[in-house]
Amino acid sequence: MSVLTQRRGDDGLPPLLTDPPRRLQGRGRPAPSSHKRKTTYLPVIVCAGIMGITMADTLAATLGVPQVADSGFGPKSPIDTQWLLTAFALPYAALLPVGGRLADVFGPRRLLTIGLSLFSLAAFCTVITPLWSLLLAARAAQGLGAALMVPASLAMLLATVPTTRRAAAIGVWSASTGVAGTLMYALGGWFSQNMEIGWRVLFVPSAFLTLLLLTLSMTLPRPPHTRGAVPDIIGCLLLGAALAMLTWAIVQFPRRGWDPYVIGAVSGGTLMLLATMARSAYHKAPAIDLGLWRKGRFALAGTLSALYGLVSLPILVIMPLFLGQAMFRSPELIGAAIAPNAAGVLIGSVVAGGLIKRRGPRVVIYLGAVIIAGSCIGLLQLVIGTGRPLDVLQVWLPLNAALGLGFGLLNAGSSAAAALTAGPERYATAVGATMSVRQVGGTIGIAVTVVLLERPLVEAPMPGYTSVVLGSLGLAVFAGCLGLFFGAAKPPAPARSAKRAPSRPEPRPTPRPAPRPTPRPDRPVARTPVHPPIPLPRRAVPMSAPVGDEVAAEMLRTLKETTNRINLIADVLLDQQRPTR
Repeated sequence: MSVLTQRRGDDGLPPLLTDPPRRLQGRGRPAPSSHKRKTTYLPVIVCAGIMGITMADTLAATLGVPQVADSGFGPKSPIDTQWLLTAFALPYAALLPVGGRLADVFGPRRLLTIGLSLFSLAAFCTVITPLWSLLLAARAAQGLGAALMVPASLAMLLATVPTTRRAAAIGVWSASTGVAGTLMYALGGWFSQNMEIGWRVLFVPSAFLTLLLLTLSMTLPRPPHTRGAVPDIIGCLLLGAALAMLTWAIVQFPRRGWDPYVIGAVSGGTLMLLATMARSAYHKAPAIDLGLWRKGRFALAGTLSALYGLVSLPILVIMPLFLGQAMFRSPELIGAAIAPNAAGVLIGSVVAGGLIKRRGPRVVIYLGAVIIAGSCIGLLQLVIGTGRPLDVLQVWLPLNAALGLGFGLLNAGSSAAAALTAGPERYATAVGATMSVRQVGGTIGIAVTVVLLERPLVEAPMPGYTSVVLGSLGLAVFAGCLGLFFGAAKPPAPARSAKRAPSRPEPRPTPRPAPRPTPRPDRPVARTPVHPPIPLPRRAVPMSAPVGDEVAAEMLRTLKETTNRINLIADVLLDQQRPTR
């Protein structure tokens, strides 16, 4: 029996494979409603936990950059240890566009299992690895696992949660990043300061919690999946290699100049990027959906997502470095001081949902960009005035929370703009594309931050940080200007051949019967035979013609009256020709 012919439940969806047969329901079995709640809550918990772990792992790397440099495990300069973030972001950005398609082909639960297994194993390797090169390899494996499990978590939500609860489930899925970020910033610094393993404790939650989520994912239902075209894995590998080579060239250019290595990296990265676009032009499931990016509104939304990555990740990278150099020496205080930023992101995401429903994404994007720009101005005053005493509670914490609020608004607005432009049938593809371009923007932003910290563009008390904040300020203003061009979507024009439907039916007057001729007394009365009704032509307007076409109805009544008169005259003539008895 197909899905279309199955009997549907109270939530409007066909029964899952784990549902008991309807002939057994009510015979000592649990009520169907309790089973539905269990089936709904478990996917939401697992999928929201996946998003929270991914964000917490990214923020753990931002806290671990200065601690790894101080411990002597990796490079001594915090600028070189930024590859702890970049190694994760490169495979994550390269595979995100096709992660949703992989979930459609192999099934979301199977892809969740693969991604969680890889992420958990790589997190354990991150904790116990003895070499810097192995640490970068483990971080790259974590990025690969995140690229598989994040789109699969969204596919699992869309497949298992009923339509009436789907909006709330996606809201929890998105808000989990803010909760996880707040907990990581608030507790990560304290644990890294008081535990013997030091910075490695920052990645312990990723290892154990993903193992728990992997166990829970085994009990999830198996939604049906399609056997379509396999995504372009070669194109994804080419895209990841191109991003890696271009990022390395950006970081090494201030030190090496245009030496053969830098020229080779730029040339190779450019050629690989062009090869990826060439493969995407004819592949059925490309690494870059060129058809989606040809839409002007989606390209604008994708540009806003890239700008969000260019602004947010550099700010998050320099915050621990700035606080450790100018204000605090303890990692636990640094993490607690950054925690309001994650809380602001959570509040901004929640507020943005209501604003988008009432005002659209343009207002949310512009408001988020304005708040970020104002917060960057406040950060400039703090950086330039580092020699003066700073009130942490009255100045830093509100400023940091406002910056997080702007991040949450801009992120939610750009994501909603992309999803509304792509339409519900390509929602997962649009989400994957915007998340990917956001990671690409963040990767480039981290590389540029490394360059600016080493070779600043301005002369100030802290020139490197001042240059980064000035760049973020300019990008935030540019994002706000672009957001103003994202107007409301135009409604589709009505088809030319469509007829205007009547507003209200009106009763038609009943046609009067034709008057019968009075027979003469000297002649016998002609008996009018009963003739069958004359069938109407195939193209004639029936009596049930739509109201509003009064001309056709009047013509029909006239035609029937004329036909009746002709029939009566013909009968009279025929009776006159018959012999009188």
